[in-house]
Amino acid sequence: MSKEKVLTKKDLRKAAWRWLIGISTFNYETQLAPSTLFSVYPCLRKMYPDDEDLKKSCLNYMRYYNTMPWISPFVIGAALGIEDEGGISSLDAVNDFKVGLMGPLAGIGDTINHGMLRPLLLSMFIPLAAEGNWLAGVGPLLIWGVAITFLAYTLVTKGYTLGRKSVVSILKSGKLNQFIK
Repeated sequence: MSKEKVLTKKDLRKAAWRWLIGISTFNYETQLAPSTLFSVYPCLRKMYPDDEDLKKSCLNYMRYYNTMPWISPFVIGAALGIEDEGGISSLDAVNDFKVGLMGPLAGIGDTINHGMLRPLLLSMFIPLAAEGNWLAGVGPLLIWGVAITFLAYTLVTKGYTLGRKSVVSILKSGKLNQFIK
């Protein structure tokens, strides 16, 4: 049963900011589940005025979840899109979606982040470091911080817009393979 979506871009922006703030909320039992719930809670409150439905949804987000933290906003956005469209009856689909993407996105995200982007960014500042310039220590952090902030909002919004079609559309477009190459 589909319902009218209630979340706005402002709600998604708030979820992205909360993800960036709460990313350190981690435990060994559920991994990133507390961070995920922290980021989406205002959205869930807006979707579920009934406290019992809100509790069910919150418990669903507290189930085990772990993937590459900087790719995770995409999954969070898509999960919100699915749940905003399907309501309380979509909780199993939301969890299955998150669980299904955890591993693949972790592998892709770790490879792109640790194997490509960070080394490239740091290598741009090596000449400055060799000269003893203090900017070599601060520059990469500033650039990385701005990039992650932009990425979080973009991925939450794109994931929400695409919803359950998100992974299929990305894989069909071939853009992921182009980016990896």
